Parts: sequence; C-alpha cells; structure tokens
Amino acid sequence: MNPKVVRAIFRRNFYSYFNNPTGYVFIGLFVILSTFAAFWPHEFFNSNLANLDQLNHWLPYILLIFIPAITMATWADERRQGTDELLLTLPATDADVVLGKYLAAVSVYSVSLLFSFLCNLIVLRLLGNPDIFLIVANYLGYWMVGLAMLATGMVASFFTSNLTVAFILGVLFNAPFVLADWADAITGTPDWSLAIKHWGLADQFRDFGRGVISLDSIVYFIGIAVVMLYLSLLLIGRRHWAGGRDGKSLFGHYLVRALSLALIVVALNLLVETVDAKLGLHYDMTAERVSSLSPETIDLLRKLDTKNRPVVIEAYVSPSVPENYVQTRLTLLSDLREFERLGGNVIQVKIVSAEPDTKEATDAEKQFGIKPQTISAKSRGAIKDDQIFLGLAVTCGLEKVVIPFFDQGMSIEYELIRAVATAAKQKRKRLGILQTDAQLFGGFDMAAMQMGQMNQRPRQPIIDELEKQYEVVQVDPNKPIEKFDVLLAVQPSSLGPAPLNNFIAAVKSGQATAIFEDPMPYMMGIPGTSDEKQQAGPMGQMPGAGQKGDIQPLWDFLGVEMASKKMQEAFGPTPAQTLVVWQNYNPYLKLQGLKLPHEFVFIGRQQPGGKAAFNDNDPITSNLQELWFPFPGAFDKLNKSQFKFVPLISTGVNTGTIAPREIRQLLRSSDFTPLERAENQNATHEQYTLAAHVTGEVKVANQAVDEKKDADKKDTDKKDADKKDSAKKDADAMPKLASSKTRAINVVLVADADLLDGQVFALRSRAEDMDLGIHFDNIVFVLNTLDALAGDDRFVEIRKRRPAHRTLTAIEDKIAKNRDELSEKIADYEKEFAKQKDAKKKAVDTANKKFSDLQEEARGYQQKGEEVPLELRQRVVEAMMTYKAEDQRVKGDMERIDRDAQRAEEVARRDLNSKIRNEQDRYKLLALLIPPIFPLIVAAFVFFNRRAEEREGVAKSRLR
Repeated sequence: MNPKVVRAIFRRNFYSYFNNPTGYVFIGLFVILSTFAAFWPHEFFNSNLANLDQLNHWLPYILLIFIPAITMATWADERRQGTDELLLTLPATDADVVLGKYLAAVSVYSVSLLFSFLCNLIVLRLLGNPDIFLIVANYLGYWMVGLAMLATGMVASFFTSNLTVAFILGVLFNAPFVLADWADAITGTPDWSLAIKHWGLADQFRDFGRGVISLDSIVYFIGIAVVMLYLSLLLIGRRHWAGGRDGKSLFGHYLVRALSLALIVVALNLLVETVDAKLGLHYDMTAERVSSLSPETIDLLRKLDTKNRPVVIEAYVSPSVPENYVQTRLTLLSDLREFERLGGNVIQVKIVSAEPDTKEATDAEKQFGIKPQTISAKSRGAIKDDQIFLGLAVTCGLEKVVIPFFDQGMSIEYELIRAVATAAKQKRKRLGILQTDAQLFGGFDMAAMQMGQMNQRPRQPIIDELEKQYEVVQVDPNKPIEKFDVLLAVQPSSLGPAPLNNFIAAVKSGQATAIFEDPMPYMMGIPGTSDEKQQAGPMGQMPGAGQKGDIQPLWDFLGVEMASKKMQEAFGPTPAQTLVVWQNYNPYLKLQGLKLPHEFVFIGRQQPGGKAAFNDNDPITSNLQELWFPFPGAFDKLNKSQFKFVPLISTGVNTGTIAPREIRQLLRSSDFTPLERAENQNATHEQYTLAAHVTGEVKVANQAVDEKKDADKKDTDKKDADKKDSAKKDADAMPKLASSKTRAINVVLVADADLLDGQVFALRSRAEDMDLGIHFDNIVFVLNTLDALAGDDRFVEIRKRRPAHRTLTAIEDKIAKNRDELSEKIADYEKEFAKQKDAKKKAVDTANKKFSDLQEEARGYQQKGEEVPLELRQRVVEAMMTYKAEDQRVKGDMERIDRDAQRAEEVARRDLNSKIRNEQDRYKLLALLIPPIFPLIVAAFVFFNRRAEEREGVAKSRLR
C-alpha cells in the first residue's frame, strides 16, 4: 500500500465535493432532515427528554437516502467521465484506490455529522441541559452506521456507470440492513424475526443510542465495512479474474473467499458477544450511568445458577407512553438490553410491542395476566386517561414470576434482578409476619364492627411485595414463636397479654425483628400504642377484642422509651399517652397548598437544622433521599440500656409533640387550623429519632433469671390475674441454658406503622399520574430493613439506584410559570365570583331580615293576646313573597355565576394549553431554521470565492 497514492486519491475526491457549493447545500439538507427528525415529532416534547431518541429512530432511513447520494459517484462517475482507466494505470494497487475513495466518502460524511452535531447540540442546550456524553455516544453510533453503509454504497457504485442507477443500487444494497427492524411484520415468525433484527443496523445501534459503547457493535459495523470493501476490491480488480477470450474465470474462487470472510466476521461478532457477556466489554458514557447495571446486579447475574434451564423474560411494552412514564419505559428497555447482554445464553429477552385490543394484548393477559393499566397522561399540557403496557413475565422451567406493571415507586433494575433470582429458584429467606390488629393479610375491620358494619380489610400491597423475595409465613402469637430469618411485627402493642409475652420472648431469644409501633396509626385505623383495645361490635365477641398486653417490658429490655421524659416535660403530665411527633417541613411545593398537618412528617436531606436525616453509615438508610411518616412517634435510648442504639432516621429541629387524643379532638374533616394552633403551643425544637437499630448481646442465664424475677413480681399483682398467670407460665417454660452462652439481639425500631399502609404505597407508585412530583423512599426503607435483619444484602444497594434522565428544563420552567399564572388567574376568578355571590347573598339576607322583623312584630301582638292588624299581616305576606322571589332569583344568579366561573377556568386552561403548544412550536421552528445556517454560510463563501477565482485575469468585456 502506498500512502502517498491513498492521500492523493483522498484529496481529489474530498476536495471535489467541497469545492462545489452544491455539496454544502446537500449537507444543509441533511442537517435539516436530521433536526426535523430529532425535534419535530410530537413524541419529542411528549417524552420531555433532552436526548436524540427520535433521531435515533429515523436516522437509518435518512441515511438510506443520504449515503447512496455520497457514494453514487465513487466509481460510476469515473466510468462516466472515462477517468477510471487513468486511475488504474497509476503506480498504485487496487487497494490504494478503494481505500482512498472510501476515506474521502467517510470524510464527507463525517463533516456532515459534525454540522448536525453542532446544530442539534445548540437546540438541546436551548431546551435544557443535555448529557453531552450521551450525545457524543449517539453520534459515534451514527458514524459507525455510516462506515458500514458507505462501504455498501461503494459496492453498488462499481456495478454501473450511471449515477442514477448507482444511487438506486446503493439504496437497494443498504435496505436489508435498515429494514431488518421490520422483520416481525415481514416474516411473522417470532424466532426468525428476532434473529433477523439482531443482524440489522437498528438493533446493533441501540447500545450507542443508550450512550453505551459496546465492542460487539463496533465489531459488527467494522465487519460490514471490511467485507464490503473487500467486495469493492474484487470488483475493481475484475479485469484480473473475470477471464476473457483466452482466460479462465476465477469467479467461484473469489466468491468463496468473499463468503469465507463474511463468515469469519459473523463468527468474530458472535465470539465478541459471548466474551462481552462474561467480561463486560462495553462502557456506559452517560454522566449518570443511566444505561448500565450496578456491580451488585452484574455479580448476581454471573452467579446465576439455573441448572441448565434458560431464564426467559417476556416484556410487553407499549410503543409510546405518556410523558409520566417515558423515563420508566426507557430505563426498562435499557435494563432489559443489559440483562440480555450480560446473561449470555442463560437469559433470553423477548420484547413485545403491545397495545390495547391487539393480539399481543390478548396473549399477555391469557398467558400471564398482564393487562394494560389506565393512567392519567399529560399531553401538551392537557390531562387525559391512557392505557399502556409496562409489564413482563420471567419464567424458568415451571417457575414463573409476573410483574404486571412497573410503577415509579421502585427501581426497575431491582425488580428485574429479584424476579430473575426468584424464577431461578434461588433459596429464599423465611419471613414471619406477626398477626396483630394491623391485619396485613386482610381481615375484619374492627372499627367498622363497632358501628355495626362487617367490612373486610384488604390485603396490603406490602405482602405482595415481600412474597416476590421471601417465603412469607403468618405467625400466630398465641403459640410460642418459632425461629425465622426475620420477623416483622406491626403494632405489637395491640396484642393480648399472652400473645405479647410470646412475642417478647421471641425478641429476647435473639430473633431478628423489625418492630413498627405507632402511637397513632391514622391510616390503618387500628389502636395506637396507648389506645384501648378495639372491642366487639353488635355482632358479639369478635377476633382481636379483649385486653391489651403491656408492651413496656419490651421497651425496658431493649433499653428504649417511646414517650421520653423530654417529650412529657414539653407537653405536660400525660402518663397514659404515647405522644405524636410533628415537624414543620414540607419540601413539595405542590403539596404546600393543601395545608397538610405537620404530623405528616417529611424527612429529607434538606430539612432545616440538626444532624443528618439519614444514617449513611448504615446500609438500611444510606443513599435514601426522602421519607414520609404519617403521625409518627419517636424512640429514645435509656441511660441504663446495655445495647447499642443507632439512630437511622431523625427529624430536624422545627419540631414538637402532641397527644393522639388531642389530635382526634381537633381533626375535623380536612380543616387542620385548630391542629396548627395546638402545635404552636407544643413546640420543643428537639430532634427526634423515628427509627433506630438496636444491637448487642445478652447472656442467656441472666436473661432467664430476669424473666423469673419479672414473673415473681407479677405474681404479687393481684389486680391483673390473667397477666400474672400467663407471664409466670412463659417465664417458667423458658429453658435454662449455660451461662456462658449469649444471644445476639438485632432489632430495628420504627415509630410509625402507616408507612406500610396500601394508601402510602399507591400514593408513591402513582405520584407522577397525579402530577405531584413526590419521590418517597418508604418502600425501599422497609425492604432494606428486612433484608438487613435477614442478612440478605443482595438487593440493598440495587434498590437505592435512581438513574435519572436529563429533561427539557427550559420547557418545564415555562410550563411551571404558565401554570402559576393560571393558578393566580383562577384564584382571582374565585375572589371575583365570591364577591358577586356575597352581594347576591346580602340581597337575600336583607329580604329575609325584613321578613323576620315583621314576623317578630306580629308575634308580639300574639303574645299580648291582641289581634294582628290587617295591614301588618299584609306586610308580612308581602315580605315573605319578596323573600321567596329574591331567594329564587339569587339561586338562579348563583348557578349562572358558577357556570361563568367554570367557563372562565376552562378558557384559562385552554389559554395555558395554547401557550404550551405555541412554545413547543416556536422551538420546533428554531430547530429547523438554525441548523442550515452554518452550512449555507460556508456554501455562500465557497461560491463567491470560487466565482472570484474564475473571474481573476479575465477581461471585463468577457464577464457577464
């Protein structure tokens, strides 16, 4: 190979393209098409993502036209002009000619991409703060696609001397690679469709579209380029092997060589894919690493033991989703891609594009029970209901795990790896759930029974969540509690004396336990820590009715107290009440207008004052961002405690306490004003621990002696015979082990039970539907707590990951500003219409007062025993008729005012939607006007410069 010859051919072809203004105009057209594909589709603003997803989809089709236009003249023009013979007589090899022309075509294409990159980046910067590394990865993918298509187009150019035919052949030769993504519509056979799609440009480009540089994709594109360049080399050297009148054709020989090279490239690509699955030969360029899995997930995938049975993931995903779920869909598809890649032959992923009322939707429901979910969708500022699919099923042999729908409340990566691990029959930990009045598995509603109603409590969603990972067992506290990997006790204070003693004995025996104890379970509707046991209703004695046990011995053993001395000193003497903690902190602007009570305690890293809200040294709470505790209590460590007390979650200093009894007295519907006044009287400005981890060791012998002493002491208490008998029986039954043995105490205390309630789960999972923008980590906290206690750390760190995609912040800011203006306008409307209503009411009140005064005057005559004068009776009748007429007229006016108010609000909302659409359309127009400016300016410069050079030295008389 002669570098000088390659350089000379390269310069000749490259300069010939850019010495002509037509080339720049053509580049301008390419830039316009790319920006049009990137920003004009409605899905761009609907997705609200600062990326090039729309261009990623349409670029192969744009290149299907643009690439043949570059390559059509590569050899066809040489033949047309008769310069091909001149090239072939140069002191150069065929490889020099092919390589020089190919590099020239690549350079022309690279310049076009550079213009497109700069223009699209400028537009994205106007709209938001895009991830520059993601955009670079996208354009690197575009360049790799171009390398393959340019080489293919060159092959087409060697077949003809006609430029038009060369262009058409270039389109036809590249079409199979581009249209492979439509294989399912063409073949109708799923297995064949997947195989064909895999070898198409779109499937191989997807990694670059996600910001991932993968070695197997690079090998794929370079492999196509190498094979096509070799074919070009064979075609240009056809004079050597085609044979002639006296020669022998070597067509078969070179055909075998070309096919062998193609097979080598295919085999190399498959080898790299296999090695990539084991070694991870790809790199996520995105700033937030949104397109890669955590090291913990990768480790679990590599350790996956399926006993030679493949894990099949069948995902049913809608092709388009509303803005609220775009990031969820994007993350799901990206994670599935990574699972397929890293799973190798163990994991098979099938992604089905499903929409309601289609065959795919029927199959999803029939096979796995996956149905489309109705969600509230935002479209150009308007709210509407939409049905979408975002679910999947994981099967391995006879095992099946179904995730019907991916809500926003949980990490998708965590959901996937947990489902895969469960389907692969990895050993599950045993989780015991104590049966208390919380009734997590469902049951009779005791509060409803008191009113004579037979309501059934629904099964709480937390149980479904736990059963995806644990072997969940209901624990009957009326019997001695067996050993579990972890025990969950929600509101154990609601237990009777004997069941509570069995539970305390289990904790003392070293059972790892999560205790959720709430002074006021407002959402669950069950007795608080200091409340009386719910009694039976009119139907007679019901389960759960009776006397409550004494939970204080449990607190004494753990060395904690719920109603601390500083709480009681701040509030006053309330010996029978465990106090509720409140905090004046609400990080959500959209919730501040609701005037929620401060007993809805928000915990966040930005809360004012005090130590950190979360203990980042404990895996349970490290990396958590926000939690919500409705009406929580607090725990304090006793000075005499023998155990280690580690706070996990703490409030700030804008705090206080209040008794549950007073809260119930002050709460009236949604009017929290009296509650706010009571809070101001009980501000303490103390930091409270809402959750803590208690660990340590206790000697078994001492434990047995202490229990015996407690039982003896209770024997002397004649006022509580039932409690005495059960406690002594339990203490006597305690085994007396050797004094040298110790038991590890491992307990997590949480001063709230409502965060396990289904309403909290639903609020977090569908927060985006309601446009609240909340991101509670309640579910993550609960699952982390149980995992840490059970010694199962597989998913703790995975669960905390929050890959966030960059959004169109400029559009969001303008929409937020317009919405604020809308809210102010609606508030002004309400004030104006309220004034009109008040004026109408005054007229009615005046007529009513006149009528009442006349009635009172007439009543005075009657009380004196005198006859009411005829004139007064007439005036009373006239006043009554006037009042009724005025009242009827005002009612009509009130209805008219309400209609006017409703119409005014509708007009204001339409104006808002119109402003949003106009803003989006303005950016679309800018996206089309800005890009072609740069190449057209260069084209104009080249045109006038070339024109000036042509006129140089020419007589003026010959100039036109």
